Amino acid sequence: MQGILGSFIFSNFILGNILASPPSSLRLVSLLYRHGDRSPVKIYPKDIHQEYNTWPDGLGWLTNLGKQQQYELGEFLKDRYDGFLNTSYYNHEEIRVESSAENRCLMSAYSNLAGLYPPLAAQLWNPDLKWQPIPVQSKPLETDNKLGLKQPCPRYDQLFAELLNSTAVREEQESYEEFFKMVEKNTGIKRESLKDFWSVADTLTCEKAHNLTWNDWVYAPDVWETILELQTIAFDLLFNTSAMVRLKGGPLLKEIIANMEAASETLNPLPKVYMYSAHDTTVAALLRAMLIFNTPPPEYRALVIVELHEIDSKHVVKILYRNDSTTEPYEFIPKGCSDPCTLQEFIKVTAERVPGNWQEECKVKVKPSNSGSDSLSPASWLALGVAVGLCITLVAVVTVLVVRLRCRRDSNVAYSRI
Repeated sequence: MQGILGSFIFSNFILGNILASPPSSLRLVSLLYRHGDRSPVKIYPKDIHQEYNTWPDGLGWLTNLGKQQQYELGEFLKDRYDGFLNTSYYNHEEIRVESSAENRCLMSAYSNLAGLYPPLAAQLWNPDLKWQPIPVQSKPLETDNKLGLKQPCPRYDQLFAELLNSTAVREEQESYEEFFKMVEKNTGIKRESLKDFWSVADTLTCEKAHNLTWNDWVYAPDVWETILELQTIAFDLLFNTSAMVRLKGGPLLKEIIANMEAASETLNPLPKVYMYSAHDTTVAALLRAMLIFNTPPPEYRALVIVELHEIDSKHVVKILYRNDSTTEPYEFIPKGCSDPCTLQEFIKVTAERVPGNWQEECKVKVKPSNSGSDSLSPASWLALGVAVGLCITLVAVVTVLVVRLRCRRDSNVAYSRI
């Protein structure tokens, strides 16, 4: 599946000069991060760790570890942007925070903000509580095409189904058929496939993060390695083509670009920071929309930074990514951009992945059929039937008239001869 996996992997990244403190050229920052550690979303039937005996807060919820991870990420952002943001005093005009409506993302945003804005001076409202309430905006998942990515998009579903039915994917899946059968037998899942494999891999990943003992079958030689391999393949399928990326990563990229364009037209833009708390799928979709992605799926609190700078009277876009919290962010240059990448260049090279009218683009496209009767729609068939019926009726009427006229003429001739 080399062609499929390699289609959007951009390995030509550079380790940028990490900012020790915000430079005077900085004008705007957009931050997107994945939520912190959580409990599994699903648990396979034969797992020794079920919700009732292992995950007291329920499935899919942010854990205490996840809260701590996000708090530390907030502290990292506080150190990085201290001086650009007034991190010693929360100013609601300087930052706008949005989150997916999933509870783990909302909780991650609140935990992050606790690390970014610990209350000081006049904002210290309770001396025993180093926390202050900061608003986080969200919208219902069923209408969210930007962060939660749950708003229905039939065209994306159509493209995904076509990809799954492609020869390359079918062959890839067949090559793992015996492994899938082994997983089905040991998990109690009726049918495993590349599309659904994430649920098993995710459950085991969550258990590993909490040092839980797996079922014995996972410890067999090469099983865990194969699970990770399949997890990467399955994740890659979600945003495998430019059209799929446009529909999933495009809406957020479109907003980020619009905010940068607006900021480039004023000396002191407000807000200064747009913060988005979301999912691994959101992070991957945005990275691919910006022509940047390294294959490992985004880890908990994976961070995307998009900075707008003004350097020598030119507005420049800098993109940084941190998937491993133990390292500094890497700076990436989008494919097709110069170094540094100007705002206009960035807009140009990503234009193919920014939707115009998302609602219209999400409508299912009907492929034209072969020429001939098969290409007629139901309405066309009806019109054709009516036309044929009228023609038959007209022919019948004309025939009757001709016969009657002939009979009348023959009768007159016979009478004259008597």
